[in-house]
Amino acid sequence: MKNFALGALALIIAVTGLCIGRALMLPAPPKGAAPATIAIDSGPVAAHLAEAIRFKTISWGLDKPLDAEAFDGLIEWIARTYPAANAAMTREIVGGHSLVYLWKGANRTEKPIGFIGHLDVVPVEPGTENLWTHPPFAGVIDGGEVWGRGALDNKGPFIALLEAVERLAEAGFRPSRDIYVLLGQDEELGGDNGAGKIAETLKARGVRFAWMEDEGAGVVKDLIPGVDAPVALIDVAEKGSATLRLVARAPGGHSSAPEKDTAVSIAARAVLAVTDHPYPLKFDDDMIAFLHAIAPETGFVQRVALANLWLTAPLVKAKLAKDPAAAASMRTTTAATIIRGGTKSNVLPQEATAIVNYRIHPRDSVAGVKARAERLINDERVKVELAGGREPSPKSPTDNEGYADLTASTRAVFGAVPVAPSLLIGGSDSRRYTGVSDANYRYMPFTLTPDSLKLFHGTNERVKIDDLARASFFYEDLIRRAAGR
Repeated sequence: MKNFALGALALIIAVTGLCIGRALMLPAPPKGAAPATIAIDSGPVAAHLAEAIRFKTISWGLDKPLDAEAFDGLIEWIARTYPAANAAMTREIVGGHSLVYLWKGANRTEKPIGFIGHLDVVPVEPGTENLWTHPPFAGVIDGGEVWGRGALDNKGPFIALLEAVERLAEAGFRPSRDIYVLLGQDEELGGDNGAGKIAETLKARGVRFAWMEDEGAGVVKDLIPGVDAPVALIDVAEKGSATLRLVARAPGGHSSAPEKDTAVSIAARAVLAVTDHPYPLKFDDDMIAFLHAIAPETGFVQRVALANLWLTAPLVKAKLAKDPAAAASMRTTTAATIIRGGTKSNVLPQEATAIVNYRIHPRDSVAGVKARAERLINDERVKVELAGGREPSPKSPTDNEGYADLTASTRAVFGAVPVAPSLLIGGSDSRRYTGVSDANYRYMPFTLTPDSLKLFHGTNERVKIDDLARASFFYEDLIRRAAGR
């Protein structure tokens, strides 16, 4: 017994030593300069964004045409407001109201890079207009912020980019490689007529990008439990989606003599079959890289846990599962969103329908989602129909020039922050360009906090002027870094 106890103690000491050793082997927090001093006059940047917001380039829905006057107005405003950029680049209008700008480089044999944005914005929810501090399309500058729909999504980012291009063009900069600026008209509706048409056009011309950058994550603050320092997250892939229609059928009749089930209860049971059996949480290589990147910014115990996922993965998963966004990044999500059935309280319905929406992790597929739902429901009275879907994007590498340039420019502008790959749980126009690019990154050079995330598509959308100027400085640094060699 004594020998067993000694052996157990020795094992515990060995495992403890191994875990601590692995924690100490993790890279130390990045060292370097503090955030850069932004040598940009932020006044014109803010004023230009305010002007752009005043164009009501709203994507109302697939059943309602866009306001051509508003989109044409914004397109011509861009030409007037950025004369040096428009002189340096060629402009083409695709799909009616989408922009393809090409800044020709000195070396036409080197693969180009592309910057993606979109001109359209989501509507303001009817009845909420009076909740806005300033009218949503007034483009007001107040309290060091630019207010209005699109300030963050996505006029702020593309205005910051155009400001950078304008400064570079005025200074006589000529890129070493081709640079494209691609601004779609309908990202908020899926991008069929904007990014979709642009990608088709470029593919037909044989254009192949080394890498592209679009909206996505950013420098997050106070969003990761246990991490106080800012962390830059670069989305290297985005989820797909699938919508399943669960159609349940049963004999009708009078409610006074019901059978065991009605179509409504059958549909409800089908919903529970899929929602009570969520996809399992899994760590892929990018999630592990993310956890290792933030580990040095955490306390000692948490760092040891993150460095030894071979042992602690169940505990770490359980912790992360409490945060919906973190859990969503580790699995395909399942959400029952609509259920309909019945016409009268005393009539047994013959049909009931439920809608379940999935956001698909890159390791899964649309067909796999449907097949799994059918297995879980396993009821011949329920027909599982695919009401729409798109596959997740492929993952982009983290060991290439594009990711390295994004990382270097982030640290040059935001200071010595950890940089880690992540997964976009929403959608972007980037997925339209995966067929014409070696890598697609979704990253906005803005500081994102729990409060600012609520502003995307929300009431009182706005952006800090300092953040806007910093983003423009970032784009200038990135263009010089990627196309100034």
